[in-house]
Amino acid sequence: MNIAFIGLGKFGQAIASLIEYNGLGYDYAEITEGRLLSQPADLVFLMVPTQYMRQALTDNKQFVTDRSIIVNGSKGIEEKTHLMVHQIVRSIRPYPNYYSLIGPTFAEGILKKEPTIVSLGYKNPEHVATIKKALQTPYFRVQECRGYRSLELASAMKNLYAIVCGYAHGLGFGPNTQAQLITLALNEFRELAKAMKFADYDVMSPGVVGDLILTCSSSQSRNYQYGLKLARTGDHDPHESSKTTVEGFHTSHSINAISKEHKVKLPLAALTASIINKDVASAEAFSDFLSKYS
Repeated sequence: MNIAFIGLGKFGQAIASLIEYNGLGYDYAEITEGRLLSQPADLVFLMVPTQYMRQALTDNKQFVTDRSIIVNGSKGIEEKTHLMVHQIVRSIRPYPNYYSLIGPTFAEGILKKEPTIVSLGYKNPEHVATIKKALQTPYFRVQECRGYRSLELASAMKNLYAIVCGYAHGLGFGPNTQAQLITLALNEFRELAKAMKFADYDVMSPGVVGDLILTCSSSQSRNYQYGLKLARTGDHDPHESSKTTVEGFHTSHSINAISKEHKVKLPLAALTASIINKDVASAEAFSDFLSKYS
């Protein structure tokens, strides 16, 4: 089996380490190096930030065929189109074998072989066993999850909410406030998933509640760190590169557009967009918002 990675940043390297642990080799493409895949791939891991996904996949289109098994590991929404990764992929080519690997993971933890569990979202279970065989180790477990649309929505929204949690920390609010924000965030995800008719969502899956808790409570999260910086310095520049992207910065615009399209009110998401746009600055204004929203 020919295994390939499109994008080999920190998280891509961490997932690739699982492939190596299981005695398998892989090819890789890297947009920053102008490197393409060298041959058609049977199993392809998409690991570039969402804002670069369209270009990276288009550049390697000749090596990703209709028979390829595609596993998305990126979290975010394309800013200009408001499309999630599965929608971006399908706009390029109707790949039938599509899966999403979403869960509470930091690259460093995987490389240190810390016990980790993730969700593997699928529409067709035909290739689930193949993917799990390539990835699972004694310390990295894959939990099957029917459907990938809700997982990708949750993975995009949690980046947005991580910003507001980091912002709250930067303003001096503690664990009580963080718990309130995470609870409100989970409720907003559920409301939007319902409105988008994602009937397959499971809030208790690693890719939903686990990923939300991890990203919204850890300084290892780039999105959390960005929110912290906003509160402490007022610097709104996310300082991005193709390998380190603050996805929540882009997602803030898209989630508000999507919520309007589906006529769902997401006050916490709207607040985060206001913070990014410099419309909310004080601890008093932030506290006043939370006192009115429960």
